[in-house]
Amino acid sequence: GAALVELQVLGPWGFLLCIYLVTSALSCLVSNSATVVALYSVLREVRAPGLSAEQLMISMMLGASSAFATPIGYQTNLMVIGRGGYVFRDFMALGGGLTLVVGCCVATSALLFL
Repeated sequence: GAALVELQVLGPWGFLLCIYLVTSALSCLVSNSATVVALYSVLREVRAPGLSAEQLMISMMLGASSAFATPIGYQTNLMVIGRGGYVFRDFMALGGGLTLVVGCCVATSALLFL
């Protein structure tokens, strides 16, 4: 939790993006439900200047539902890896970029609309 709080030096937008990315990365390894359970207890105690609890939670929830970078994090990814002839590297290359794009949209939306 302390390492996450130190990321507040990135400003509100950067902090929201970091929450999204950390949550998404964890969600690529374990289920999205387990990710939310693990990070909720940390984020509910975080007080970030210029950010509300709702903004932090939205970034966390959407990050937990964005397991694009590995075939492990989401059932559909596992279903298509063999039939589509994909390899783990394909998910990292395409899913990693998609994670960054969606993360930027989530951080911007959370700042502007909440």
